[in-house]
Amino acid sequence: MKGTLRLAAGIVVVAFVTAACATKTQTGTAAGAGGGALLGGVIGALAGGGKGAAIGAAVGAGVGAGSGALIGRYMDKQEKALKEVKGAKVERQGDKLVVKFNAAILFDTGKSDLKSASKHDLTEFGKVLAEYKDTDLVIEGHTDNRGKKAFNQKLSLARAQSVISFLESQGVAGNRMTPRGYADDMPVADNSTDDGRRQNRRVQIQIAANENLQKQDAQASNRPAHP
Repeated sequence: MKGTLRLAAGIVVVAFVTAACATKTQTGTAAGAGGGALLGGVIGALAGGGKGAAIGAAVGAGVGAGSGALIGRYMDKQEKALKEVKGAKVERQGDKLVVKFNAAILFDTGKSDLKSASKHDLTEFGKVLAEYKDTDLVIEGHTDNRGKKAFNQKLSLARAQSVISFLESQGVAGNRMTPRGYADDMPVADNSTDDGRRQNRRVQIQIAANENLQKQDAQASNRPAHP
């Protein structure tokens, strides 16, 4: 037992040192994939214990590795381009991008027709999406908790559909985009304050690798594509 703990401790040190070095020579995503594999191995070793340590390490490494570097590099480039779009707040969540537009920028209160002033920003957004064709998008409409639920549900979906229609007019393929209306079901801030409600009124776009990019990534890293 003591020997296993010493082994695990040694693996932890090696994993962290190696991951730290990797961040100096690789992109954040590539380093994350490598570091994830190493740390996954540590977890596997700890869980495996004794004779099962090696097996646990192998399983843990597989889990920690996640997607390969090809998707990571693709999303790195797309993220950089999206951050140039005015009004878009871009967040990285693993190998997925989340882009948020405050609803006040895009729509008048209670309306689902895009403001004329917002179309410039969405045009720039659409140019990036049209360039990076190997991603699928979920377009989400969100409201605060004021007003009737049924109205907010309908409004949030209509806003998502308005954004999709405009992006289609900018050359983004419609079959890449799925609308969702969540009303006030997924707040990101406190609905009891004006600032919180303002943050909750938003259009949020989830951007992830499509099936084609996943297959390319799998082939490049010699592993099965995600189902």
